Amino acid sequence: MKFSLLGQQAQECLVGLKGAVTDILQALPGNLEQPRDVYKTLGIDRMIGWNIFKLHELEDCFLSVKHIPRKSAFKGFLRAASRKGVADSLLVKAEENFTLFEELVELHAGDRPSMEMMLLAYSKEGTYQASLDHRKLAFTGNRFLYGLEAKTRLTISLFEPTDSPSDWKLTLLKGSFGLRRNRPDVPWFYIHPRVFTEFEGLPHSPESKPLATPANGNKLPYYTPFCNCSLPSISSCSGFVESVEEIFPLETGNAGLMDLVFAEVVDLHGFFMNEDGSTSAKVITPCHLAVMDIIVPTSFAENSHFSPRMISSILEESDTYNEKLIDLARSILPVEPGFEIKPTIEQNTLDDVENYGEIIQDIFKRRDLNPLNYTTIRISVRFPVIPSNLDITWKPVRTI
Repeated sequence: MKFSLLGQQAQECLVGLKGAVTDILQALPGNLEQPRDVYKTLGIDRMIGWNIFKLHELEDCFLSVKHIPRKSAFKGFLRAASRKGVADSLLVKAEENFTLFEELVELHAGDRPSMEMMLLAYSKEGTYQASLDHRKLAFTGNRFLYGLEAKTRLTISLFEPTDSPSDWKLTLLKGSFGLRRNRPDVPWFYIHPRVFTEFEGLPHSPESKPLATPANGNKLPYYTPFCNCSLPSISSCSGFVESVEEIFPLETGNAGLMDLVFAEVVDLHGFFMNEDGSTSAKVITPCHLAVMDIIVPTSFAENSHFSPRMISSILEESDTYNEKLIDLARSILPVEPGFEIKPTIEQNTLDDVENYGEIIQDIFKRRDLNPLNYTTIRISVRFPVIPSNLDITWKPVRTI
């Protein structure tokens, strides 16, 4: 972790304040071994006592910033300690350190929430928690701005070998489960699959066909057995994006809750799985959980190393496979995704997708494949920032 002037000043200030609070607690009668001992001994508010104890207990000074009481509450703590006979010298020291902290807040941030956000970036545990908290805040705002939200956003990529080592079939499923419309006036978009043939190349849209026969001649590849709503049609088309005006009847909220699933089979030509590669799922719908499953032949999975990552979409699509720029994008969005690898027959459940196992069975039946011969690699992120990409890279295991 690189330390700035703020980091250096804050560390000195927080260590001093934490030490002063610890001295006061140690000067109180009895053994204060848990938060309730503090607020019962001092006769102060339960939450204030809990925060004071956490401020004393946490070894990570940057993480402790969340537990520093407000000015009036801290002064109340000092008055209560004074009534219990704590020496004035300890109380003065604590008040001086608290004043230094308040001055630091004013100098570098201007308000306490901003200061907490900035200082938690210096703590590994704090960064994780702050990232989750702020992603939840972003979700709250984006579900209004985008007009939609989903419980689970799922992408499945099933790579199927053919007789040619350079030609593969890709069954691609994109589904929004527990999809809810929050505003009736906002359109929704369907993005066609894109393929990068070279790391620096422009994407192209490969040949594809729906996995299931479209209903009523619909141009979009709806996976109708697993959709539970009326199916909207295309209102406009531009490049890789189809705009869908009427996503479902104008019900908003849970009255119009739905599952909307697409699936298509893509022809991949000049594609070699046994080379360095990656596949991504773009997240454009605010959701509680985003998941990408790639399903590959077990023989390939056993001879490859897979790495998960989440990449912010600050870059143009044509740049996202430049590894140097990917490192930059990952530093901007420091999210460690959940990651697991299981035989496909064992990876048969997913949060808020009750029929996930049925979906997998149906895909393999339609493609005339045996799931016993395949392995699922899963990456997941709760409350992902949108837009962003879930990404899995792979490298062949080198044998000497």
